Amino acid sequence: MDKPLINDDLWKRRGISILWDADSLNSLCRSDEVISLRHFRQLFNDRWSDVDASMVDEETLVVAGLESCIDALPPEEATKWLQDVFYKAMVSYQGEVADGGTQAALILWFVDSRRLKYRTSDDGWSMHCAGEFKGQQIPLGRCLFNGAAKDLKEIQDADGNSLGLYHPRIS
Repeated sequence: MDKPLINDDLWKRRGISILWDADSLNSLCRSDEVISLRHFRQLFNDRWSDVDASMVDEETLVVAGLESCIDALPPEEATKWLQDVFYKAMVSYQGEVADGGTQAALILWFVDSRRLKYRTSDDGWSMHCAGEFKGQQIPLGRCLFNGAAKDLKEIQDADGNSLGLYHPRIS
């Protein structure tokens, strides 16, 4: 089965993306405009009251650190945390800030694209664990995009290079 692709820059303005291409990140924002996972969680806890100060061009929130957080937990705990805690924050962002995903983007920066793989057998994206849990995997697409993981599209540039994953709207 061919994976769906997106070849334009809609992902920079709408929906939720996982980005792993450093050049794309650098063209999108300055390094000081990327917020930490901790800051993202604080914005969520504060009900997005000061989110505008963290937005890039008033339409994009770029978050780094999710990959490291996942690595700090055993795979079962990471999976549960992604599904029970982080997913709720993403849905809240989409509803409260992005007007259902149509008015702003949430981009999750991942450093190492080699750790993310599409598994045909599961029809989904998994993240290979690092450190003491190396060799184990987390069903990242299922955790972050719930029942809508099948609608994930791979972001590609004009030369066909893979830049990340995009989803227009989660529910």
